[in-house]
Amino acid sequence: MIKHNIIFVGCGAIAYRWLDHITKRDDCKILAIVEKNPANAKRYMDKYGIECNVYEDMDEALAKEKGDLLIDLTFVTVHSSVVTKALRAGYDVFGEKPMAFTVDQVNDIMQAVKETGKHYFVMQNRRFIDQVKKIKELLATGICGAPVYLTGEIFVPADMGSIRNDFKYPQLQDNNIHSFDLARYLVDGKPKSVHYHSFRPKGSMYTGDSACDAVFEFDNDLVYSFRGYNGAEACWTSWDNVWRIVCEKGTICWDGEGDVKYQYFDEAGDIYRGKGFHEGVIKKPDVVRDQHDGALEDLFDALETGRKPGTDCTDNIYSIAMVLASVKSADEHRKVEIIVNDTYPYLTLK
Repeated sequence: MIKHNIIFVGCGAIAYRWLDHITKRDDCKILAIVEKNPANAKRYMDKYGIECNVYEDMDEALAKEKGDLLIDLTFVTVHSSVVTKALRAGYDVFGEKPMAFTVDQVNDIMQAVKETGKHYFVMQNRRFIDQVKKIKELLATGICGAPVYLTGEIFVPADMGSIRNDFKYPQLQDNNIHSFDLARYLVDGKPKSVHYHSFRPKGSMYTGDSACDAVFEFDNDLVYSFRGYNGAEACWTSWDNVWRIVCEKGTICWDGEGDVKYQYFDEAGDIYRGKGFHEGVIKKPDVVRDQHDGALEDLFDALETGRKPGTDCTDNIYSIAMVLASVKSADEHRKVEIIVNDTYPYLTLK
């Protein structure tokens, strides 16, 4: 039975991740595709056997179609326009990260959500990596104690094939949202401040800053240290970062790809008493499920049951806040405070 009549906006490289899942569901129907280059739409329609109307203008699609769910896969620079129009036309919205490009856009989206009562869920697929879920489960046992210090780093090849090459901060304004959201998720923290040092290493293929060192303070008294470089020459990390979670009684380490390793003591201070030491490994599954499938299943289930998913915009605002506060910190060469409110303005940076 069809439950979701969908307008699908944007047919870039990421579209196949969504269509692989959606076209396998028997509760979804794609009513229309909005794409400025109709050839891109036709390519996906042929690949997945989709029969629907194609529009080059979203306003026309909203005026002519009668759907209930819009999927926004456009560039981050126009997310705000697409999402707010869809919400006010009566659609719930699923969208790609990051949810917005400026503080004003964040506030416009949040206000539209409040005024319409519709839902806006953001794709944060890294939360659905098998090893990430296992780390969350390990932390929940308490055997390592509460997290007190988190480090993450990413050193990857240059990716010149996207809009990020036009940004002032190509790493920060596109890819870092994955790292920041995953950091929050791992330790159940909300950002209070950031001091972000951004720079362009000599020889970088990007015109903007492609590297950084950053320090975030979270509301649970945890400090998150992040560093990275999009365009590093060899000895690369995973695109999912290298993580170290230092806790009260132990430490958890993950290279973003393979096994999770951890060590802990029965009690804090046992290291000095020479007792109570343990270590373990969480093996990478033999069969790794696609993280986008897990994320989309969660979003559809949340929409159907009425529960609020972890990537609802009311929570994901904290992740985009980390990006936008970092931009402000880099611009002004200072520490920036992050304030999230339940009413307008929903996001303020000081």
